[in-house]
Amino acid sequence: MKKLYALIILAALSGSVAAQTTFEHVRTLLQANCTVGCHSGVAPSGQLKLDGTLSEVYLELVNATPINPEANAKGMKLVDPGYPYRSFLFVKLSHNIDATTYLTTPMGNAMPDGQPALDDEEIELVRQWILYGSGDTNHYFNPQLLTDYYNGPGMPRIAPLTPPDPSEGFQVHLGPFFMAPAVETEFFYKYDTRLEETKEVYRVHTQINEASHHTALYKYLPELDSFFLPGLRPVNTILDAAGVYYTSNIIGQWPNSQDLVLPEGTAFTWETNAVIDFNYHIPNYNVDSIQPCEAYMNVYFQDAGTAQTEMISGPIYYGGDDPSGLIVEGTGVDSTYTINHFNTDSAYIWYIWSMMAHTHQLGKEYNVWMRNSDGTKGDIIYDGHYNVEYTFNQGYYSWSHPPFRTFDPLLEVDFTNGLIHEATFNNPGPDPVYFGLRTTDEMYVTYIQYTTEPVTIGVKEENSPFNYFNAYPNPSGDVVNLSFNSEKPEQGFIRLFDNLGREVYSKSVSISQGKQKLQLSKSVLNLTAGFYTLSVSTVAGVETTKIIFE
Repeated sequence: MKKLYALIILAALSGSVAAQTTFEHVRTLLQANCTVGCHSGVAPSGQLKLDGTLSEVYLELVNATPINPEANAKGMKLVDPGYPYRSFLFVKLSHNIDATTYLTTPMGNAMPDGQPALDDEEIELVRQWILYGSGDTNHYFNPQLLTDYYNGPGMPRIAPLTPPDPSEGFQVHLGPFFMAPAVETEFFYKYDTRLEETKEVYRVHTQINEASHHTALYKYLPELDSFFLPGLRPVNTILDAAGVYYTSNIIGQWPNSQDLVLPEGTAFTWETNAVIDFNYHIPNYNVDSIQPCEAYMNVYFQDAGTAQTEMISGPIYYGGDDPSGLIVEGTGVDSTYTINHFNTDSAYIWYIWSMMAHTHQLGKEYNVWMRNSDGTKGDIIYDGHYNVEYTFNQGYYSWSHPPFRTFDPLLEVDFTNGLIHEATFNNPGPDPVYFGLRTTDEMYVTYIQYTTEPVTIGVKEENSPFNYFNAYPNPSGDVVNLSFNSEKPEQGFIRLFDNLGREVYSKSVSISQGKQKLQLSKSVLNLTAGFYTLSVSTVAGVETTKIIFE
């Protein structure tokens, strides 16, 4: 049964005060449920006073430090704009609104203390206000949408991902935010990773709505994220998106849920306190149900210096730096547009790992070929007729879920010859369609992930007992890390020889199946600076490498 306070509030939301700001709704909710005998008076519970004026309550909450030691130790704020799951207010109110449990025993009792939980749409109102940026003068959405979702035509939410162990990575949970029937939207969502040191990201696992058009991940250049406010930022025009494009590097774009595991020996480098931006483009094709839009992203990292080479991502736009040159005339016939992607005056090589097409609804074909030196097409390397996982030819190009192709081994492309990209569009007309963000506009982009150096890690050498073997950092002032992968558990032996061939260290080790990490320290082993030969041997063979202690 709904509480009387909830009925009063919901009546207000649908009546004469519909022009209220989102924070005014939140304050009304909190004062109706949390002030009687608790967060009011001269000695409010938790030193949190919620019975003040609009501005007084706002200052009590936003960017305020909680007095709870556990919440404080986790770096939470009472309200951290843009971050519901780092906001102690939402955590205390959340109860069972999600499958994930946010409130731990050291954080104290759930709110309202000693009272029934707020209704789901009331808890959701608080979460949405924080998610959209916690402004005090903004009318972010119609709260009636939340009431309708939780009490009527609401589509199910996606299943959450299990987060990685904190020693191995972190999870970003975006949403949910809610879309009315027959609406299309696109948002950016800035996220401070709070990385305490530079890490290498080798895996990104995303879970998104099946109906989504795409999700993209960007990493800001240092300090440039400050140009953008926290929280969900709607993308209404090209200018809304352009700011991110010119202040960040793209990590990747995907048309569906994706577990992106980079090739062994490659990784993205994310510096201390790196800030990322999650781009989510999603339509609600349902004509009568509200859609909860949501994404989970697990980021897995390893120590800096583990990878042999850095993975790079880049979009190849039709028109280059001016993609607005894409115009699809309303002729009703197929029109093919070509990108000749090469540079005879600048010899460089890409080692391509992945490739994905991107068009909107007028797209009918999308293919990429190796380009011959005479400008003709060579081998086709991307056939848009394949399914999303690029496992079989389905006979047609699906613009909403194009194929995501990976290459093993990496595809070597010399850009004195380069690539040829071709996309075919059909606009039934009569009006032309221009480059734009909505699916009723058009785009023509190939997203490519590549390295600029060949990757030798992961290629098993003859007589080597390991699938890969790496020593890093190398050279090192003191500690050298050994990273290798064993197919089975067995006994091994580590030996270290100086530049005269004398054995200066040896040790028997038990090697388990899978990824291994060992360390050698110049100071612990009482070694001098210089060149050394390191060997790790098992009954299956031996792996050797040169290392340098500085």
